[in-house]
Amino acid sequence: MKDLEYSEKYININGSNFYMTCVGEGEPIVFLHGGPGSEHRFFLPHILPLAKDFKLILYDQRGCGKSEGSKQHNYSMADEVNTLELLREKLGYDKLNLFGESWGSMLSLLYATTYPDRVNKILLTAAIGVTKEGFETFGREVEKKLSKEAKDKLAKLEVRLKTDHSALDQIFNILDPYYVYNTEALNRKEETINNHVVNEMIGKDILNNFDLSPKLDLLSNIPILVAQGSHDILTPALIEDLLIKSIPHARIVEIDNCGHWTVVECPEKMIEITREFFS
Repeated sequence: MKDLEYSEKYININGSNFYMTCVGEGEPIVFLHGGPGSEHRFFLPHILPLAKDFKLILYDQRGCGKSEGSKQHNYSMADEVNTLELLREKLGYDKLNLFGESWGSMLSLLYATTYPDRVNKILLTAAIGVTKEGFETFGREVEKKLSKEAKDKLAKLEVRLKTDHSALDQIFNILDPYYVYNTEALNRKEETINNHVVNEMIGKDILNNFDLSPKLDLLSNIPILVAQGSHDILTPALIEDLLIKSIPHARIVEIDNCGHWTVVECPEKMIEITREFFS
């Protein structure tokens, strides 16, 4: 990265400080991390080769990573859409290229159906769907994969989580192996912080309010590509039903021998797909 422009800074958006990393030059791509409640370090260092051709913009969503939390202790999908729009204005871009991972894929589509004229292209990976059905199906599919021992441990930790937020890290430690095709990939994942409150509140918001069905026609002029791992918790076949059928112009590419964490598990393939799509 010595020859690349690189900066880490806080940017003030509507009175709150958001932590952001920018690296590279060229056509900008904004990365939206998953969780809800994770942070943008998930993408690093795996996507850095793209900085030779593009300007990579990564930020921690409200209350996530190093970004300031909500003063009202309230987190919602609408607030994240508003933050992204205000970030676009701050950065001075007419349109955004969006790269959304997992929950970030939902946020990408939500933003695009709210501000369709502000989006150039969308790349989704570890996609979930266009309604809460995808989020619910994801939970059921994880449940199917869990061993009895894992289920017992998770049940105890979920009780603890009500009073001890650190239990969330232990929950993810149990779940992480189910998110990859090859567990060796776990050694390549950067250690990230997860905000339990953000995870819970936005999770509830998704279950109560996430339904893009009435507004999907607004996406018709936006190129959309879905890169889904062959062994993702939501397989490419499931994503055909949960997303592609509802957005027929969207294309899907299957990444062989890969789970939910495409960026971590198959970074070279994701870099190839991303470079070709946004070029």
